[in-house]
Amino acid sequence: MKQNALSLHSSAVGRANLRTYINAAKAAEFDCIEPTKVQLDYFLQAGYKPDDIKNLLGTMKISSVGWLSDIERQGAEFNTLMKEAEELFTLAASVGSYAVEILNGPVDWHAVDCYRRGVPFHGYMGLQGLPMDEQQGLLIKNMQALADLACQFHLTLFFEPLCWTPIPSLREGIPIVEQAQRSNLKIVVDFYHNYMAGLDAEFISRIPKDLILGVHICNSRKPDGRIPCEEIFRDVGFYEGVIPIREWVEAVKSTGFQGWWAYETFSKPEAEEDVYDFARYVHKELKELVETSDGK
Repeated sequence: MKQNALSLHSSAVGRANLRTYINAAKAAEFDCIEPTKVQLDYFLQAGYKPDDIKNLLGTMKISSVGWLSDIERQGAEFNTLMKEAEELFTLAASVGSYAVEILNGPVDWHAVDCYRRGVPFHGYMGLQGLPMDEQQGLLIKNMQALADLACQFHLTLFFEPLCWTPIPSLREGIPIVEQAQRSNLKIVVDFYHNYMAGLDAEFISRIPKDLILGVHICNSRKPDGRIPCEEIFRDVGFYEGVIPIREWVEAVKSTGFQGWWAYETFSKPEAEEDVYDFARYVHKELKELVETSDGK
């Protein structure tokens, strides 16, 4: 993949089908796309084959496929996790993806909210309540197993800590990735989750560049003490939130990173934009941010 490749994240095309997604990315001159397993599955369940996806892509690459959730699962749930991982890695490899995104949990923020308020939650609770060193050790063990499995598919995994979980940011996540000691295990610098967990550009500028696989540029409303759920706090446009986008982009660039960049949005108005027009807008803004020193 080319240096500083621009990837069209699945969130930037709203509810478009895979064919429209790929065609919009091509029209806007993106280098690659970052689809979800759901988008790929819908296409394949319609009777198409992985080679049909490759034909649609042409010279365009798949930077990564999202995502594998709640990767700290234990006991019988660990067996389910590994089965899900094998199915996802098989899918990602079949369409020529370079990588797969992995997320810690509980991915459902309601589980965290209920735990903190001491009320019942009838769903997956993650490792909440265990001592932090034990949570970290179990997560490392699972990361190693997942990375070893991904190696068989020639895939890289990248970890995105979710800001409402016990491992909320790269401050906690990077040491875990480093202790896992797997060459195909990296991180993504997601602006939203790290900002909401209290990180700043100075921290970002000190991340070892070789750990970073990609960047999710995104914005946020101002935190107000509530659980930082995405439905509320990420419903903002590219430059409408409180994250200093230019400053954070410059912080990433100062590390020497030259991998792929994407814009991720949970904005309801942006999801209703014309897919082709919005893809061109996102490409223009990413290109300006990544290739110039001023940004916006």
